[in-house]
Amino acid sequence: MDLFLAACQGFGLALAAGTVTGAIAGAVAARDGAGPPAALLAILAGVGLVAGAILFGVSLSAEDHPAWPGWPIGALTALLSFSVISGVVRGAASRAQGASPAAQVVYVAIAAAALAGVSVLLPPVGLAALAAIGWLAVARRQRAARKHEGLRVLR
Repeated sequence: MDLFLAACQGFGLALAAGTVTGAIAGAVAARDGAGPPAALLAILAGVGLVAGAILFGVSLSAEDHPAWPGWPIGALTALLSFSVISGVVRGAASRAQGASPAAQVVYVAIAAAALAGVSVLLPPVGLAALAAIGWLAVARRQRAARKHEGLRVLR
């Protein structure tokens, strides 16, 4: 496998790691009305970053490429996934009437496992998933900006 395919596989694995930890953080944030402790969110984010870095590095080193370039790229990829997915799960769990936030985590963890498995078998899927997470991040940011647009007009 060449470097491009190993990097695509690494993106898929790092996204999956950040997605699982982000889903847990989002569910914890939705469950606690006052908000979870910052230390817990930092620990979950740290676990996701380390797992993403390790998985991206392993993906590169398994194909006889140096692992060290994958560590920062994997950590940043996992951080992107963590931040987007934690917000999505937090919003979905807070809107779900009577449903457990743990159910949201299970659904997202199954999707993350599927992403990891498919990106190992078909590496370019990881690059497509990275583009999808990036698009979701931009769309959520634009939607949040439009939400408060009417309030800025009144000033």
